[in-house]
Amino acid sequence: HIKTKHGTDLPFKCEHCPQAFADEKELQQHTELFQGHKTHQCPHCDHKSTNSSDLKRHIISVHTKDFPHKCEVCEKGFHRPSELKKHSETHKGKKIHQCRHCDFKTSDPFVLSGHILSVHTKDLPFKCKGCKRGFRQQNELKKHMKTHSGRKVYQCQYCEYSTTDASGFKRHVISIHTKDYPHRCEYCKKGFRRPSEKNQHIMRH
Repeated sequence: HIKTKHGTDLPFKCEHCPQAFADEKELQQHTELFQGHKTHQCPHCDHKSTNSSDLKRHIISVHTKDFPHKCEVCEKGFHRPSELKKHSETHKGKKIHQCRHCDFKTSDPFVLSGHILSVHTKDLPFKCKGCKRGFRQQNELKKHMKTHSGRKVYQCQYCEYSTTDASGFKRHVISIHTKDYPHRCEYCKKGFRRPSEKNQHIMRH
């Protein structure tokens, strides 16, 4: 009995309890006992659960996606607060991009760009006739129009910033978004835009 029911060396193990079997047919017969207890039917598919809690988790995970606990950074949903807390650890140390129009945050700059286009474009009444970009205020539009003076316009891929100044554009991308500074301290790895800034920093070590 002990070897048949509880032996760890038996190849066919039950997914629902610790029991194991030497024969696949025995496992199948045993599994049918659990199948008979699955009385909670999913209204969306053929799935059955043994209790209402399992059924609720199934419906949320597979069908409605209406998770009760959502990550503020990437909006991924979870069933339990503990799952959300564990997930939040993955965002630590990552650059968080804040929407300039609302409280939306994300670690993915492309998600932020999509958010601004889909949510806030309609809230920007002052439109540029040249590139159709929108602005909330008239003076912002006037400032933007200067970028259409015939000179090359550098458009930030992470946010709405644009400029005709190549060096200024590069500084913006590095300092605000990528943090990929060209000059790094060999002692603490802190980054700087210019060699002179790095040298001044090293003197403090």
